[in-house]
Amino acid sequence: MATQSGITASESLLQEFKSLNNGALVITLNSESTQLVPDNSYKSPSSGDLSSVFESLNEYFGAQYPTPGYAVIHTPESGFIFISFIPDSAPIRQKMLFASTKNTLLQQLGSSNFGTKNILALTEVEELNLLHYKHLTQGSNESLLTEEERVLAQINSVQNLNLGQPTSQSFKRELPSMHSGSASPSSSGSNLLFKMDPELEKSLSGDFLGKLVVIRIDKDTETLVLIGSESDVTPQTLISSLEKVVGASETSPIYALFGHDTDKVAFVYSCPSGSKVKDRMLYAANKQGFLSHLKSDNLKDKQLDVVLEVGDLDEIELSKLEKEASASTTQTNSGMRFSKPKGPRRR
Repeated sequence: MATQSGITASESLLQEFKSLNNGALVITLNSESTQLVPDNSYKSPSSGDLSSVFESLNEYFGAQYPTPGYAVIHTPESGFIFISFIPDSAPIRQKMLFASTKNTLLQQLGSSNFGTKNILALTEVEELNLLHYKHLTQGSNESLLTEEERVLAQINSVQNLNLGQPTSQSFKRELPSMHSGSASPSSSGSNLLFKMDPELEKSLSGDFLGKLVVIRIDKDTETLVLIGSESDVTPQTLISSLEKVVGASETSPIYALFGHDTDKVAFVYSCPSGSKVKDRMLYAANKQGFLSHLKSDNLKDKQLDVVLEVGDLDEIELSKLEKEASASTTQTNSGMRFSKPKGPRRR
């Protein structure tokens, strides 16, 4: 199944694509980041020859750099060419949005309109030229590809991965390498996509027994930050403590760490109903890297022993945090025991 971000092409974009018979069409996100629309600030050259079109795209994306975007070129000689332009230095959230929307857009435009060689994934303005296009599209023997072309092929495969499926871990392993050789945000070289705020790092030290730490991604600074913490928390008070820190009506995803036993820490990932699609993407894509970072940099060996993924906070199965299997049952005054019924599960 193709990667889905929830973002689709607008009707105006589909109509402009249908009428494109020469030149190029540049595609971007609308101001609310909910639909793909034609970028009307781009003017295709009147000549329409492939060399002039690539020159105009080079100039346009160079002026917008490092903002990502898509472009569709059509010439009588080459047919339709699709370009996904996602610079390495673009903000992580923009890179993920455009990478995860690419396949949806291609499906809406009609994948059969583009030959396999005419679907390009570019990361640098210098690659927007006719000579580079010819290098990428001539020949299919991988052994004849230059190192640059092999890197581009890897980036293209990364952009086709599904963030919502198990293969998303491959995406998360590849993404930190798409930073032009810059150091990883984590000190250990783990797969953490967002750097950690110093206050959060400090809260992750010391004894964790009965401690609750609640974490959020600050999208503006692209940083993992501490929302708040509580002490003397028990499994029975975990949900109420989380609601106290987060807010019972909050609809944004969160991460949480809870010391439920001696040297035992549970990780909670809550993605409430009503969460925005792009927020779901950010937290899902960062989760595995964050867990790896915690295990290697912040917690003792095997200290992180439970991982809970839920929708709303009241879906947390507290029985998984109890010392005894019978702790998830409730005892009546008469001594009878019965299992606490579970509420309906989210789909």
